[in-house]
Amino acid sequence: MEKSIKTIEELGGRIFFTSTACMSVWADALSWANKYQERIAKEPAEADHIVILSCQVTDLAVLNDFRTLDKYRRQYPDKKYFISGCLAKRMDIPVPAGAERLELPRADYQPIEDRTLIRFEPPFWVHDFDSEDKEFEQGHLFRNMYPLRIGKGCPFNCTYCTIRFTRGKFAKYDVYARLEKEFLEHEDVLLIADSPMPDQIKEWCRLAIKHNKHISIRNIEPKIAVLCRDDLLNLARKKLLKVFHAPIQSDNEAVLKDMARDVEATFATMDLCRRLKVLGVFIATNIIIDYKDFPNDFTEVYKLYDYVSWNPLWDRQWDRKKAEERYAYYLENGNEVNNAKFFNKFTEVTVHGQKETAPSYQTVPEEPGVEKS
Repeated sequence: MEKSIKTIEELGGRIFFTSTACMSVWADALSWANKYQERIAKEPAEADHIVILSCQVTDLAVLNDFRTLDKYRRQYPDKKYFISGCLAKRMDIPVPAGAERLELPRADYQPIEDRTLIRFEPPFWVHDFDSEDKEFEQGHLFRNMYPLRIGKGCPFNCTYCTIRFTRGKFAKYDVYARLEKEFLEHEDVLLIADSPMPDQIKEWCRLAIKHNKHISIRNIEPKIAVLCRDDLLNLARKKLLKVFHAPIQSDNEAVLKDMARDVEATFATMDLCRRLKVLGVFIATNIIIDYKDFPNDFTEVYKLYDYVSWNPLWDRQWDRKKAEERYAYYLENGNEVNNAKFFNKFTEVTVHGQKETAPSYQTVPEEPGVEKS
């Protein structure tokens, strides 16, 4: 099994980046691309190297990474290929022959003036994705917002999550003078971190109010959200919190305990979301479906949230044949259970043996990388 991983400094010539990953990985690479624009090729034909910014949140995402790699290799067989992003850190998953691993490049505190320097692949879970659709349509949430990076990595240790390994050492960006300047220079700002901390959220609530400028926040863990409850509600009352995303993963107490998650904080966060929604905030979350032998009953989640992203539980053992089968089951072949449950406007769930229909505004497979602890 190969163990080496190259750095961007080892690559000469021009580089074409394309992303199948989450906003965090995409934004990190974009920061480097903006700092070293002379190294970037916007078209693969013009590049010496082609880099796939990858996700490893489930085998469906890994399969999509490899399918994307295959697509470019068919079109441009003479290029040198690299897998970067989270999958590059999964040494237990072999990359295809002829491709190499690459550390994710980033440039701390670098403003992102040109988001076209890295191609953003269409989300694999959305059939007939239209880049011109509205911002809350399937696969569009956060996609067109300005990514203001305030941290990376996660300090928590949930049983199912690998972010703490794949995103590197946990770090907060807290040179607020530089971040505040970046905030003021861009519109529709989304705070980017794998797990923002309470002091960061409180400070950004203060800055948004100071400048009377709205923000959106993603990946706030329930145990963190409850510590910032009053700040978030105050921001929402002033109509300065546009989108609030906190990954609950489940509203089943037994499931949460099995995941080693904070049950009390999860339910408190759901209550916070109810209050934010009344105040006009668009609220989003993630769930893990088909979790072991526990029931898939997300009735209350779908009733509450405006946008629900999902991932099926994965045992982390890479097997391409099984991944192809699971991809077909969850995303292809008109599968009745999954299409009815996760794509339609109304979500069919089973409650005490009876089928019921719960309204769902957006229920789409999870954004790659938003695995969250």
